[in-house]
Amino acid sequence: MSERKYHEYNLDPFQEQALEAIDAGKSVIVAAPTGTGKTLVADYLIEKAMNEHLRVIYTAPIKALSNQKYRDFKEQFGEDAVGIMTGDVVLNPTAPLLIMTTEVFRNQVITEDPNLEFVSHIVFDEIHWLNDEERGTVWEESIILAPAKMKLLGLSATIANAQHLVNWIESIRHEEVALIEEHKRIVPLEYFYFTKDTGLVDYNHLWKFYRQKLKQNNSEENPFSPTTHLDLIRTIQRDHLPALFFVFSRKQCALKAMELAAIANYLKSPERRVVEEKFLQYFGPENNWSSSTRQLKRLCSKGIAYHHAGLLPSQKVVVEELFLERLIKVLYCTETFSVGINYPVKSVCFDSLNKYDGRNFRPLANHEFFQMSGRAGRRGIDKQGYSFAIVDLAYMEKSPPPKFQLNKLEPLTSQFRLSYNTVLNLTATLTPEQIGTYFQKSFAAFSYRLNSDHFHSELTKIEKELEKSKKNLCEEVGSFKCPIKHRPKQKELERLRKAYKALGPRKQNRAYGREMARKIRSWEKILAHPPLNCPSEQRDSCENYSKSFLMLKQKQKELLNALETLPEENAFLREYEYKKNHLRQIGYLRGDELLPRGICASRIYVQELLVTELIYSDIFHQLDDDQINALLSSIDFEARKNDVFQRGIVFDSTPVKDIITYIQSICGQESVRYDPRVAVITYAWSQGQSFSEVQTMCNLDEGDIISVFRRTIDLLRQMRDAVNDANLRSRFKVCMDKLDRDEAAVMEL
Repeated sequence: MSERKYHEYNLDPFQEQALEAIDAGKSVIVAAPTGTGKTLVADYLIEKAMNEHLRVIYTAPIKALSNQKYRDFKEQFGEDAVGIMTGDVVLNPTAPLLIMTTEVFRNQVITEDPNLEFVSHIVFDEIHWLNDEERGTVWEESIILAPAKMKLLGLSATIANAQHLVNWIESIRHEEVALIEEHKRIVPLEYFYFTKDTGLVDYNHLWKFYRQKLKQNNSEENPFSPTTHLDLIRTIQRDHLPALFFVFSRKQCALKAMELAAIANYLKSPERRVVEEKFLQYFGPENNWSSSTRQLKRLCSKGIAYHHAGLLPSQKVVVEELFLERLIKVLYCTETFSVGINYPVKSVCFDSLNKYDGRNFRPLANHEFFQMSGRAGRRGIDKQGYSFAIVDLAYMEKSPPPKFQLNKLEPLTSQFRLSYNTVLNLTATLTPEQIGTYFQKSFAAFSYRLNSDHFHSELTKIEKELEKSKKNLCEEVGSFKCPIKHRPKQKELERLRKAYKALGPRKQNRAYGREMARKIRSWEKILAHPPLNCPSEQRDSCENYSKSFLMLKQKQKELLNALETLPEENAFLREYEYKKNHLRQIGYLRGDELLPRGICASRIYVQELLVTELIYSDIFHQLDDDQINALLSSIDFEARKNDVFQRGIVFDSTPVKDIITYIQSICGQESVRYDPRVAVITYAWSQGQSFSEVQTMCNLDEGDIISVFRRTIDLLRQMRDAVNDANLRSRFKVCMDKLDRDEAAVMEL
């Protein structure tokens, strides 16, 4: 059979299988390591559909990826053929190829948008985001509610339970889904740990060095030299650039890039000129630039840059384009850079293997580490990709570096959650029977049934084995009455008494001495009764069988615990009824009928209860347009830990707080989010102040300030679509236009 080609690419076997499944009209899930060419499958599907005059939706988890795809496809198919919908941006929404965030698609399927009627395929890029705690539920709802005649193509990084995911999709969609898995990377990857003392080593050598060094060290001092990112770059810069350097803090991204730029320069003067021209093209004459743009240009001119969500959209685009043109040799970035955007490098570096997840510091999960490392190794350029992680030897015992193993990837788990908006939309579009079925269809319910069946069958097996082994054991096995368990413990107690005696009276009074005494007393109590005197053949039998018996007992206990922690099978249905009850109390539902407030809230996807109550109060009539913008930005703002704002009262918050108290009294504390500190910056921007003036009012990153304005525009658009009052609609449009200007306008598309 001749090798199949697509454009000028020779296809790998897994790509051939995927294209064949698409040609056969099947839904397909492709799970393959980052950088193996999954995107080609989506490109083929889209091109095929466009040639056959079918409509396709392409969903991506983050706006940056949606925007990049929009630019790519527009170049390929022309401006008229492609549209984009990401909440704050809507361009050409009736185009045959629509790029959108998964949230927007979910909102369309849950409201049964008639525009979906003629869509033949939906592409879910990064479908493993089903696992994302914050937003996974959006994927799940999208898959459950996607119309049956629409075929799915899901692209995923390697996942442990891909077959489980596919079985679930088949069970709810009643169709065969082709699972195409590829485990081999085209460019093999090597993984190293790094410290200044050891250089690049593997996991075992790292521990070996650490233990030897501790043995040799007689002093109390820490014997290890501190390691910085510069040590790692110096070690790898000759043979392993370009590199992505993951740093889990935005501030550190910029600082580290500046530290490297102080000692290194990777570009020659013709390349520097290209960088300068790119900046002039995007930001105009230099005397108009902000200080952050100047700083970024200084770094880029040396082949060094940083990239995180706090940059201005145009700054991100410049960094991404220079990176693609191979003019950035070291890019310090946060984790979002590893999502979908195709920027392969020769090596990936980790500043740390712990990250802050909004609540506390935790080690990276296997799948996160491999998703990020997967960027290393450029197809057709590198024979080998490299992943380097900095380790702090001073903390080796306290928090040892994780040993990442591909065969130990965490399975995808359901993150299904019910919002009031979902409750309203389900009540409006489905019958009670269908709603019961809907919850049964969730990935959570599917996994629950699978796990429950598995645990029960394992328990039955164990109970049979326990019965069998009991025949050879006496009743007291595993207790301290049994000599097999009593004697070793008695010896240990004698050793402990000896050690305590040796401490002498002064040390016995210290904390550890008192702790030892407490331990001795408690063991004396347990061992006070002498063990049973059982015949030697019984003792031999117990010796032989007790170990396996106790292991079985332990396993039985673990399975029973696991069964107990499984969510209750009808938990979602119960929560649904519970939330419906709240909605009846606040006048959104009468029985199962949506009242005007309920209809309004079913069209709002952010803080739907608070927004609806504001629309139905007369608060907007008492505020001017700039105050409305200020108020709305306070509703959808999630502060980061150290955010600071200039103090100032822009509108009277009392009536808003009264509404919040009322909603919370019925629906609970969690049902509302509101942070009026942010109002000052939105008010100033809405009044026409310049971006640099707004920046002096807070310590937010520039990109975060833009994000506040864009999210407010998105909310205003939802509100405009949700109300019937013509005056309010035109006011919301005026409010949007006041925010949608200059730096906050969408330039990158």
